[in-house]
Amino acid sequence: MTPDLSWGRIAQNYDKWYETPKGVYVDDQEKKLFLKLTEFKRGQTLLDVGCGTGHFSFWFYNLGLKVVGIDSSLEMLKVAKSKLKSEKIQFLKANASNLPFSDNSFDLVVLITVLEFVSNPKQVLKEAFRVGKSKIFLGVLSKYSILAFKRKLKAYFINKQSVYRKAKFYSLGELKKLIKKSINDRIDLCYRKILKGAFIGLVITKERNLYDKS
Repeated sequence: MTPDLSWGRIAQNYDKWYETPKGVYVDDQEKKLFLKLTEFKRGQTLLDVGCGTGHFSFWFYNLGLKVVGIDSSLEMLKVAKSKLKSEKIQFLKANASNLPFSDNSFDLVVLITVLEFVSNPKQVLKEAFRVGKSKIFLGVLSKYSILAFKRKLKAYFINKQSVYRKAKFYSLGELKKLIKKSINDRIDLCYRKILKGAFIGLVITKERNLYDKS
């Protein structure tokens, strides 16, 4: 989800895509990638930036993580909060460019399909890095994938109201350059492509945590 665009018109139906055969498969692959790259521990704190309807937030919670989800869309957050039962997940309205948290507040900061839609990706990355104590996970649709091409094509010629009309996709190289320009600290990068190269999963680890065994 994106903190910079209004997703109100699609909030109520957004989760239905995950119920389709393709949605189920893609969702499963993206979640497996997260598990492989982050190597998180139960009980850690996680900030889900651009949480939207809370699809991933609830999954993170079920993994044993302490979750806070933020989004700029009240409509999306309304859907997320309506799904709350006994889960202790905080859903807050906030902008990814100016997160209302102190430095090193979360063990993990996650941005899945967020950078593609924000107006200032450098600032968003800086903020994620600031509030993250250890790792930042980025999930990004690859610029040169068939899926990205199809979504752009559909947005321009079929559904001109699509949020993908304004989306900016990144190649792995462009993503690395963006991170380098956004973060001055020494970091470690770990990444992998899945879904025939359509989806890039990348973890930024703060270097001071690479040797921290506490």
